[in-house]
Amino acid sequence: MDKMDLDFDFTEKRVIITAFFCMAFTIANLITVKIININFLGMETPAGVLIYPLVYVLTNVITKVYGEKTAHRTLILGIAVDVLFVCMTTLILFLPSPANYTGDSALQFVFTQTPRILIASYISYLMGNWVNARLTTIVNRSGSYSNVMNLIAIGTGELVDNIVFIGLAFLFVFPVWEIAIMIITHWLISLVWIVIAQPFTGKVVSWAEKGAPA
Repeated sequence: MDKMDLDFDFTEKRVIITAFFCMAFTIANLITVKIININFLGMETPAGVLIYPLVYVLTNVITKVYGEKTAHRTLILGIAVDVLFVCMTTLILFLPSPANYTGDSALQFVFTQTPRILIASYISYLMGNWVNARLTTIVNRSGSYSNVMNLIAIGTGELVDNIVFIGLAFLFVFPVWEIAIMIITHWLISLVWIVIAQPFTGKVVSWAEKGAPA
């Protein structure tokens, strides 16, 4: 059996990173229907925090390696992929099931999301990732790109995203103080996630840059 060729060229690496970006965004929106009780000082947060920071890490990588324009196009692609996912999962809810099928209620619970949550997700996604891409571009131009500056760019984008999404999605659903706790909790967990991922982020940037056209 021939050995699998994993020596990807510059363009193939971009496709791989984009694929993970789109999948991470879609998964985050799916699992956000679950609210996690941190069981510490009353802290709660949408479960999307488990994977959503990866979206920001990959936005940072794409901006650093391929440029801000490519990052913006990838953001739009991520939304297009998620819209397709939402359309298909909504469609199956209206299709008839056999009498002996018992999974409809579970599917309704998982796949039914209010338009407000979806709209809030897309608005916050665009705003937060735009801020992340803009700050990363500024840092790159200044010539002072570092892990600390990288963390500031991602963390600021995450904060904007959290405020917009959780604020819009749960306004009038939870008290204002609970919404504030969810925003802070989500952001702090995201920062921990991103700090842990920093060494891997640098390695992904180095990997993606190899073979870049002169």
